[in-house]
Amino acid sequence: MTTRLNPNLGALLRCYEALYNWRALAMLAGSFVIGGLAISGGMDITLRAQSEAPAMLLGVLGALVIIVGLNAAGLILVDQAYEQPLRGMGAAFFGGIQSAVYVVGLSLLMALGFAVVVLLVYVLSLLGRIPGVGAFFAFVFAGPMVVVLAAAYAVMALAGPLMVAAVWHGEGFLASFTRSVGIVLKRPLEVLLHFLVLGILVLPAAGFLMVVVGAGSAMVGGFYASAMLSGIGGGGGGGFGAGGGFGGGNMAADLLSSIGAMAGSVGLSIGMVWFIVLSVLSLIYGLGMILVYRSTNEGVGSEVADAVGATLSQFKRKLDEHKPRAVDIRSAPQAAATAVAPVAPAPAAAAQCPGCGAAIVADDVFCGACGHRLR
Repeated sequence: MTTRLNPNLGALLRCYEALYNWRALAMLAGSFVIGGLAISGGMDITLRAQSEAPAMLLGVLGALVIIVGLNAAGLILVDQAYEQPLRGMGAAFFGGIQSAVYVVGLSLLMALGFAVVVLLVYVLSLLGRIPGVGAFFAFVFAGPMVVVLAAAYAVMALAGPLMVAAVWHGEGFLASFTRSVGIVLKRPLEVLLHFLVLGILVLPAAGFLMVVVGAGSAMVGGFYASAMLSGIGGGGGGGFGAGGGFGGGNMAADLLSSIGAMAGSVGLSIGMVWFIVLSVLSLIYGLGMILVYRSTNEGVGSEVADAVGATLSQFKRKLDEHKPRAVDIRSAPQAAATAVAPVAPAPAAAAQCPGCGAAIVADDVFCGACGHRLR
């Protein structure tokens, strides 16, 4: 029986509805601006102090802020996609922290899987060095290795966005990984078609914003650059014309410092506008990722995650069965007495311990064999 492709691409037209979600937009734009300021501040400190440690620290901090903001906005977009009440900013922020941890961990897991594939391909390529039969192994494995690596690249490119969307949907760590990879393996053409259409929908907006904001940035930057150049010409001439010496040199240094501060302020202000542009584009693409996951996820289970979960449950049950039983310390004298002296024969009508089945008498409080409390 042949399964026909049913892409349901019309739902992707809703990706621009993300612009009406002011909570997600504020969360994403705020994280981009704060993270961008941290990264820019680290670069400025590096240029001034000639030290890379502040830039690395602030760069990592800024990247973490952006990642958390992206995931927090994604959670709000999921509410919008399913027409549910939008969660608050605080709940989205704390949920974004957990989602960010999942996304970073899953990215490392996917990178590790790709590294294993590359290592396997490399090991098979070593067979080509065997004298006499190396050419034969090269002929047998070279072509299939190209296919394997191409498939690994494709899975990473397509399953990565689906994996992030799965985390936003509330899937667990392992379920997000197995479900996203399972969707790509079971419906590769459908997933590829969805992302191609999403790219076609987002690309015009990206190009338009890049052109208009880029033109505005160039014009405003040109205005400030001409003002700074005229300041250099006027200030520099005055300084040297006044007799030069130390006074002229100090004036030129002060002027250059002022121009550098102005250039940094202009660049930072224009950079914040670009951060907002990136947040708008990320918002549109984020809702598109959610819609792609929603369309392609139907009917695809996470059998691998279920199997691993069942295995872990069985393993835990085995551990519970074999862990040592707790013994009441009040049974120790009774146990010691039975170890020193032989137990007297039980009467014919003696009962049995419900814990171990050993014979007990009516006056016993604890079982002499296992220590089970009898009354």
